[in-house]
Amino acid sequence: MTTAKATQHIDDTHARATTWSFADGAETGDHVHAFDYVVIPVTGGTFRVLDATGETHDMHQEAGTPYAGTKGTAHNVINQSGKDAVFVEVELKGNPIP
Repeated sequence: MTTAKATQHIDDTHARATTWSFADGAETGDHVHAFDYVVIPVTGGTFRVLDATGETHDMHQEAGTPYAGTKGTAHNVINQSGKDAVFVEVELKGNPIP
């Protein structure tokens, strides 16, 4: 399977912002979130999510409609949209901006 392309834009003591670009069928690979995070879908799309226990569920993203995730989430995200898909992930490191 193809790996999604991750482009980091910000990585400082406050936050990490990454654009994830997926070809159809591309995946993030297994990972665990070290911080709470917000996902902002750019294109929208349908993704299959495989969690650490092996369970799967399908998730539909709406372009421009953000949603939150929590620290410790372990999963692999696979684009099942039938087309390219893009979202921005902002990880919140918990250090207030002065």
